[in-house]
Amino acid sequence: MEKFAMGKGQLFLSTLLSPLAMADWLLDVSFEMHSACRLRQMVNTSLSLLPGEETIFFEGLSQDNHHSYREVVGSAQLLDVSADSVSIAFQVQERLDDGGWRTILAQTLSTGLNMPMLFESGEPSCEHVKLQVEVMTA
Repeated sequence: MEKFAMGKGQLFLSTLLSPLAMADWLLDVSFEMHSACRLRQMVNTSLSLLPGEETIFFEGLSQDNHHSYREVVGSAQLLDVSADSVSIAFQVQERLDDGGWRTILAQTLSTGLNMPMLFESGEPSCEHVKLQVEVMTA
């Protein structure tokens, strides 16, 4: 009786052909930001994620009480995919008057497929960020 031994190449190929490895990842993002000195910023969007590539999920302007505008950019990067979870790094930055960037949010979230996750930071009287995400396969 012969024993079947799976070589490294066959194991690698079977991993590549698994549904998770070959899936197109879709991300639903709901982002809210507000503070005492800024108007509310809201974004609801869906986008595709590719492993290792940073994807902009919004780019816009934030307005303060003095009616000056600042550029705000939000990005997501798919970091890791396993049978149980998907890890995504989120970053939201605001361009300052001097041209530098201020990080509003830098958070890595892990969630399962089709399992909405909510992240909130800040106090209601200060800057408050709310990020809700759901990962799906196409």
